[in-house]
Amino acid sequence: MIHSHLILADIHENWISLENFVRQAERNCPNGFDIWILGDLLGHSEQSSGQRNLTNQFLEALKLLRDFETKFIFGNWEYWLFHPEQDDSNPAQQLYQAELAQRRAFLSANESGLLAQLTAHEKLELPTEDPQFTLFHGCSFACHDRYGYRAAPCESYLNPKDLNIVTRELFGNPDHLRTPHFLFGHTHLPGYFVYSKSSMVDIWMQYHHSLTDRIISYGNVAQRFGINPGSAGVATQTIPRTGLILDTAARTFKFITDEQPN
Repeated sequence: MIHSHLILADIHENWISLENFVRQAERNCPNGFDIWILGDLLGHSEQSSGQRNLTNQFLEALKLLRDFETKFIFGNWEYWLFHPEQDDSNPAQQLYQAELAQRRAFLSANESGLLAQLTAHEKLELPTEDPQFTLFHGCSFACHDRYGYRAAPCESYLNPKDLNIVTRELFGNPDHLRTPHFLFGHTHLPGYFVYSKSSMVDIWMQYHHSLTDRIISYGNVAQRFGINPGSAGVATQTIPRTGLILDTAARTFKFITDEQPN
């Protein structure tokens, strides 16, 4: 059974960073690992590489994932790609109609099975045996209205300030979260929620460079965690590209980075 997991979100077609994170996991996990991707593998390449179109270079890099057991959750970009009928009605989707059209045509011509694989699951409970985490991109339910449009769960941002949503609608509502912990992306903000079952208080712990490679335990039965690995593909001036190594046997996780902040 695999106990080590590479967790990546919001790769946004950054093939160099994808390869770097896989190589880091190989060094960190000598007994093997699988990969959990929390959505937005595609889209926003202008933010990660400066290019607006999906390229063969990225599709070639995806072949690396075939060497590992990989679980995919779809993000808002994969959702939009699979729902072209919303291009004129979803205000956020409207902004990227040209990019979406290019990717649909490109994937149809070059990788016919990829889009169906990426859009198969809105959320998953993992590991398969004794699930500890629910995986989703934005949230497990539609928690925000945007521009008068009812955003789908994968489009809903779960921000650090949304402590009430986390406490009441996730940790407090088994219809939205059946596992002790959850993993999510979308915001590009690495960090984690910690919920105390005794005090029923939630806090957000923002990622800082001092957390890189620090082992954090989630095995305390009095606490529940909601962890965001950050964006594996897009860095900012203050936040590097980040991911997670999760050990479900030791019940620990640590943040890893692709590079130092710009």
